[in-house]
Amino acid sequence: MPSLHSSSSASKRILGLCPDSLPIRILTWFVRELTGGVFIFSGFTKAVDPWGTLYKIQDYLAVMGLEIWPSLVKVGAFALCAVEFIVGVMLCFGSFRRTSAWAATAIMCFMLPLTFWIALYDPVPDCGCFGDALIISNWATFWKNVILMIAVLWLSFFNRHAGWLINPAIQWIGLIVTSVFCVAVEGAGYFYQPLLDFRPYPVGSLLTDETPEEEPEYKFIYEKDGIRREYTEADELPDEAEGWVFIDRVPVSEQSIDSRVSLRNEKSFRLWDYEAEEDVTEDVLTPEGDQLILVMPQLEKVSIAATWKINSLYEWAKSHNIEMIGAVAATRDDIDTWDDLSMPEYPIYTSEDTVLKELARGNPAVVFVRDGVIRWKSSLRALNTDDFMAPETASNPLSFARNDKAMLINTSALYVSVMACLVTFSFLFRMNLSRGRAIRGGRVRHEESSSPDKPAL
Repeated sequence: MPSLHSSSSASKRILGLCPDSLPIRILTWFVRELTGGVFIFSGFTKAVDPWGTLYKIQDYLAVMGLEIWPSLVKVGAFALCAVEFIVGVMLCFGSFRRTSAWAATAIMCFMLPLTFWIALYDPVPDCGCFGDALIISNWATFWKNVILMIAVLWLSFFNRHAGWLINPAIQWIGLIVTSVFCVAVEGAGYFYQPLLDFRPYPVGSLLTDETPEEEPEYKFIYEKDGIRREYTEADELPDEAEGWVFIDRVPVSEQSIDSRVSLRNEKSFRLWDYEAEEDVTEDVLTPEGDQLILVMPQLEKVSIAATWKINSLYEWAKSHNIEMIGAVAATRDDIDTWDDLSMPEYPIYTSEDTVLKELARGNPAVVFVRDGVIRWKSSLRALNTDDFMAPETASNPLSFARNDKAMLINTSALYVSVMACLVTFSFLFRMNLSRGRAIRGGRVRHEESSSPDKPAL
């Protein structure tokens, strides 16, 4: 008859492996830290730029033909960033070992088929899984998720048998602190600008390249009834009235997905006149002096309530010899409507909405350029001045700048310090507990050895 001990040991075996064995626990720690690190990186690069995450989700919904309440999409973008980051941190610290492993598995059960569809049909150039920090091809993203799926399935079985860095009694503190940190980073990126800018136009860079390169030749891809055809610039493009749908344009010499993604890192900020026919970039953007650029990538969604603040900013700029222009992505009718409602005195030029979104987050946003170099940028509502013509308004345009990098460093340092304190407290508590057990065990052995032998019955 098998003993109770052997039966208990057999019940602890999972997939034929003993989860309490040292090699399995070491491997689980390795898988846990690697998987958690990927989740942290993915969540943070999205959280630092929630506008970019929101735009990517809107792209997905557009190609799927889905219409969802905009506020719900915005909440979903914030939640996606936060959940990925929090799950990654909980995995790395061994907190909520069962729950965090199953949460990671649930995320991958959604992401894996989604990225397979993206890799198969290529509806968007890149999935945006790492924001603008790291852009990889759609197939690379899918295979990355395959590996992650294997990893989280392993953790679903073995994660709870590995140790923790934060005592289970205080893991809720780590969860709250991590959530607050993530929401703070997201809030700064949404209401101001991303605290860490991975886009082609960071502060301190030239707005346009000094020596613009020659425009590459493109092939244009059209689709009809599931059949795709490529056309060069010399070919006659198909008639969309006959059912042909424009899909994408691809550089002739670089037709891979990776090369299309690399083009996003090149600066392509161009301005056109009111009719969107003539390129006026060289005439409008001054290489010397100060210039304010009002960026409105979605002009039709700009609230009319913002016109007072915009016109006040223009009056302030004019009084300080700063040129102010508007760069919008809109139809002629939308621009005419804006002219009628806001009566702007500043000139308005058109540009591509994607480029404007890369230049600055927010609708509207403001970019200050000095001698062709971006000195600061901000969403309009983040400028804490309603009436720029008030006497107390600063005259130096650089006074409106913020040190986003210092803000991120200070916030991150505070967060890391709190998590380090939790780990240290947990480690000291465990040492003290082990020491107490050792002392009690020694006393028991000493009493047993010093007691007289009992007489035999």
